[in-house]
Order: sequence, then C-alpha cells, then structure tokens
Amino acid sequence: MRGIVQREEHHETRHLSSQPGRARFAVCFMPRPGSALATFGRSWFGRANDGATLQAFSASGQNAFLDSAISPFPDRYLGLHAPFVLPCALRREATLEKVRTRLANFAGRRKKVDSGPLTLTRAGRSLVLRPAEPRPEMSWLALQCFNAFESFAAKPEKTDDTHPHLSAHQRLLLKSFGQPNVMSEYRFSIRLTGPLNPAHLDRVSEALAPLVAGICAEGVCVDGLSLIADPGSEDENPALRPVGRYALAG
Repeated sequence: MRGIVQREEHHETRHLSSQPGRARFAVCFMPRPGSALATFGRSWFGRANDGATLQAFSASGQNAFLDSAISPFPDRYLGLHAPFVLPCALRREATLEKVRTRLANFAGRRKKVDSGPLTLTRAGRSLVLRPAEPRPEMSWLALQCFNAFESFAAKPEKTDDTHPHLSAHQRLLLKSFGQPNVMSEYRFSIRLTGPLNPAHLDRVSEALAPLVAGICAEGVCVDGLSLIADPGSEDENPALRPVGRYALAG
C-alpha cells in the first residue's frame, strides 16, 4: 500500500549518529534473506548480507580460487549488492538519520522492479550480473534515487577526469558529481569479483556460469533498498555497513 513504510532492519536500531566531515553513505539493493541470490551470496562470499562471517567458503565459492588472488573488495562486508547511490561523503550539515528517514519514506512510495533475465558479464576487469536487456523501470528507479539523495552528498573535491576509458559525458558527470556512472550512465550491476587479470577472468567466469544459471534465468526482484553507512569511525580502514533495509511497495 502506498505511503506505508515497511522497514526490515538488518541489525541496528539505535540512533544513527555521524561525525561531520567523516561519514559516508550509499543506497543499495541487497537480496532478501532466504532468496536464491542471498543463498548464492552466502556460498560465494562466505558472508551473509548482514556482514556476519560464515564458518567457511563452500567448495563452489571463492575458496576454490584463492590462489587466483580474487579480491572480495568492495563486497567484503556487504555480500552481494547492487548500488543505486554509490558510496559518497555525507554533506557536513546533513546527518545519517535524515538520510535514513528519507529512504524509509522514499521506499514506501516506490514499486518493486523486476530485472528480467540476467547475464554474467565483464565490467572492466570484474565479473558482474546485469540485465540481459535494458530495463527502463530500473533506470527510472536509479534516477529517482539520485534525485532524492544527491542533496545529502558532499560536493566532490577535485577529481581526475582524464581517464581514457571515460566518455566526454562521463567526464562531465565525474566533475559535477564525483562519479561517472550516474543518471543516464547508470547500469544495474551485482558485482561478483574484484579486479582480475585476463586469465583469471576466463577461469572464474567459466566456473561461475553454471552456479548462477538459475539466478540469471529467473532474474531478481528489487523489492527493497538498503542504507549502507559509515558514521565516521576512527578506524584506519573504515567500512560501510548495512544499517537498514526498507521494502518497496508492492
């Protein structure tokens, strides 16, 4: 029902405080616990989407490829996810509580989106799952997310927009928003690996293909959005962690 917020907390319910100038946030799709995608993610990464470490990787997961130096970054703590708002610094005058309130209201007024069949493909030197065909509804949801949360993001510092693989439009987006893959350049992607060399890309892709065949054929339903946040810890390597999952309307 429209206007009713459905909240599915991961693990945090206390007030979400943040340190000005340090906090970061992102908005992602994370698979619903118990779904086929979530089950695969537990096997592949050895972690649940609440960040809990499992006892071991399965025989079909990354354990079989550790000699290939597969990097779990950036999914080390999050498990499988697809970003709608990429990680960004929180504007100094904003708070993570305000972001969470905005997301709860936003999710309660948006409909679920089906990805359609997925395909296992390369994104640079990484392997990702992406819709086999363009999904206007997914792009529209991403654009709505961008518009809803861009005001919470700190203005980007000077960025290097000379990357040869970026188009002129992507360079403009990078300069304006600190990220080149937003708005019309957004692509729904569930990242499965970190950067690999060409030999490892082929090897891991061949091993993954039968494991994700069922998921790819069925696709996924974006039925909720999760707030991912780092409140600005003093840790040397601060990590973004799940804060709450908010169901989209039916």
